[in-house]
Amino acid sequence: MSFFTSLFSLAKSKNADIRKEIDLPGAITAHVNWKARLQKFIDGKSDEKLEPMMVCRDDQCDLGKWIHGPGTDRFYADEAFRGLRADHAQFHYVAANVVRYMQDDDRAGAEALLRGEYTKVSQHMMGLLDELNRHEGSA
Repeated sequence: MSFFTSLFSLAKSKNADIRKEIDLPGAITAHVNWKARLQKFIDGKSDEKLEPMMVCRDDQCDLGKWIHGPGTDRFYADEAFRGLRADHAQFHYVAANVVRYMQDDDRAGAEALLRGEYTKVSQHMMGLLDELNRHEGSA
């Protein structure tokens, strides 16, 4: 059974209500906003002090707390959930590397990473989150 089918079945049978555990639209927005935050950081227009060791922590944002908590409790054996978990970890890892490139005064490397691998992993993860949001919304 796929992750999304599992979620739909659980929500339908009232065994779980994902929306009580996590604000999926908010999680999507927060992760979409990372690209703008990173671009401002690269452009030197950010007031944020981003640290790679904090940015790479995939268990600190609301989505990560859900993935590493209630989500894992319920969907650990599901392959699609493990994919979401891996994509989310990769998202934070690549974002941290953008910051690391900037700390090493490699703006070109940071820009290339942001336009390349970051965009790829971000789009994939956003697709999974969007699908999860749609399925949960139809439950």
